[in-house]
Amino acid sequence: MRLTGFLILAAAAVVMSVATPGAHAAPLSDQPGTAMAGDGDVMFLRKAAMAGTLEIDASNLAQSRASSPAVKSFATQMIQDHRAAEAKLKQQAQRLRVQLPATPLQKDQQALARLGQMKGAEFDRAYAQQIGVDAHQDAVALFRKAADDAKDDGVKSFARQTLPTLEHHLEMAQKMASQVKP
Repeated sequence: MRLTGFLILAAAAVVMSVATPGAHAAPLSDQPGTAMAGDGDVMFLRKAAMAGTLEIDASNLAQSRASSPAVKSFATQMIQDHRAAEAKLKQQAQRLRVQLPATPLQKDQQALARLGQMKGAEFDRAYAQQIGVDAHQDAVALFRKAADDAKDDGVKSFARQTLPTLEHHLEMAQKMASQVKP
């Protein structure tokens, strides 16, 4: 019941942010080289927060559910790197007065629940594909778009600085996925 109420409130917040363009964008300063965050920047920050939370939560699951040393090692690296990125993301959000979601998308929460029912080699394969490869392909696309299109200089810089790490994660994930294939 609480989750339903939370989802209704979250949906209402999204509707309100779409209904009032720029409601979450704050002017930065009068200094040259700064910009105003646009609605696309706000959506990027929110999507990045949800994606990062998914990867951290799934990687925490991997610590106890995975059987492959490669998967466990990858998960440890994901927790470390995504927590560091999360701290920088929160700085951008605070600067722009953007409230970030604390949980992944509902479809990702469901995927986490399914992962939580698995263990061993089954978990390894699902985690490697869904969190390792698929989630990182999505993250690379999200960050690449923000690196090119963000209106706010800080958001653009954050996306550009984080993108190479995500691309490296994707390469690592593809290698890991090939190692845990049946």
